[in-house]
Amino acid sequence: MKSLSTFFRQSTAVASLIAASTVTVGLMAPSASAITLLPPQDLETEIDVGVTGGCLDLSKCILPSSLSWIESIESLVDDTSGAKSRLFVDILGTETIYDGSGSGLGIADLKKKDRGTTPGGAWFRPSETNADGSVGEEQGQLEVGTYKFTFTKLIPQLTIKYFDTESTNSTGVPNFIADMLDINPEAMLISGENPVPAGSDGNVYYQTWTDVSFITLKLGKDTASTGDGVDFQLIKDVPEPGTVLGLAALAMAGAFGLRKRNKKA
Repeated sequence: MKSLSTFFRQSTAVASLIAASTVTVGLMAPSASAITLLPPQDLETEIDVGVTGGCLDLSKCILPSSLSWIESIESLVDDTSGAKSRLFVDILGTETIYDGSGSGLGIADLKKKDRGTTPGGAWFRPSETNADGSVGEEQGQLEVGTYKFTFTKLIPQLTIKYFDTESTNSTGVPNFIADMLDINPEAMLISGENPVPAGSDGNVYYQTWTDVSFITLKLGKDTASTGDGVDFQLIKDVPEPGTVLGLAALAMAGAFGLRKRNKKA
């Protein structure tokens, strides 16, 4: 009977330890640091993504590999515009002129009427073009494009933040209808919907994927008149190290306590 009693006491101690661990995790785990995969927010520039003719202005041009965690960004032919799109880093609501080629193209705010709903900070900004790389019918103001991002290493948790998604079945990870999405097979969507649902003017929508080594994103939709323009950010979520350390400390303390009780028994 004594050994059975000892067993129950040890089982109760383990259960208490698990309960304490659960409470501790609840207190320690909610915060995670987020890293936005963009250059410094005061830098507005074009990213060389392989569009015909290269960057519009070499004085405002960077390679994808200069961005944190990004190995390459390839512009693919968008199925609504029929061409590859340029990609800019833009602070929405401000104007930057790209005139190295003499084009005088101004990448300004998203839409004049959206000035009041424009979010702060830097964003990836697609720019629809013609097949020869020249600016499209909206003079670079239509944010439509398809891009394949390849990362330098596996990203455990990647959040895509979309701005101003107003059309259905046009934004997210393609193919929307096919069985296989254009993302590495290990990746899983754990938050949000794919494709991104249509929202109100100036809305912000989030998707979160786990275990991402590469991902293709399709943004917006080109139509015969204007279309739907979408900007986006990539955010790498990093669990706080305190959570792991806290759990390890609890496990060590629990094991030490049980060993002391076993000796007494």
